[in-house]
Amino acid sequence: ATNYISLNQSNSSIIIGDTGDYKRGLGYGLINKLKTSFESDVHLESGNLGIGTTSFVDGADTYRLSVDGKVRAHAIKVYTDWADFVFEKGYQLPTLEEVESYINENGHLKGIPSAKEVEENGIELGEMNKLLLQKIEELTLHVINLNKEVELLKSKK
Repeated sequence: ATNYISLNQSNSSIIIGDTGDYKRGLGYGLINKLKTSFESDVHLESGNLGIGTTSFVDGADTYRLSVDGKVRAHAIKVYTDWADFVFEKGYQLPTLEEVESYINENGHLKGIPSAKEVEENGIELGEMNKLLLQKIEELTLHVINLNKEVELLKSKK
């Protein structure tokens, strides 16, 4: 059997537990103030889900899930574009001299956010993984080229 509770007013709420410090009129539909669990799925047709927070905005971005605290998971799946463009014909692989010069001038790899930027803005996991893969692919191409040079030098002995 399914039981329904209808919230007929726009700012109606269902509060589980003490309502002492609850701020009325914020438009939340379900507030669980006890250390109880939901024994099945929690589905939101619209709106946002906050765990320990009511803040969902970061700069110009609004997040559907916001957590004030650590998040632990066995897996996180991120959908994003990927960095295989490094292997396409016409890709301009930066020379090691260009890489070194950029690092000496800026203190980090080109295309990778600086420590200050990460501290201020955080990182998008999918985008950062793509950027790191791009750098690994670039390094792999450099290692292949260096190996060819070493083999050529060995053969000239």
